[in-house]
Amino acid sequence: MKKVSTIVGGSIGLLFSILDSVVSYSDTAPIDEYGISIISWQFFIKKMLVYILIGGGLGWLIGFIVDKLKRSKN
Repeated sequence: MKKVSTIVGGSIGLLFSILDSVVSYSDTAPIDEYGISIISWQFFIKKMLVYILIGGGLGWLIGFIVDKLKRSKN
């Protein structure tokens, strides 16, 4: 359970970092353009790693709490 929730949390973090980049680009893009345009790859990679770590950590924490609750009921 912990591994699955950690992987799901990390995946959600990765998708959120990509979505954040698309939204940031759409704020400044011309009307006829869409998609993802990375201005600074170093910043994007750092931001992506932070989001993956936050998502994975929260996924692990949720899995940990669920396991503790299941064990306390038994």
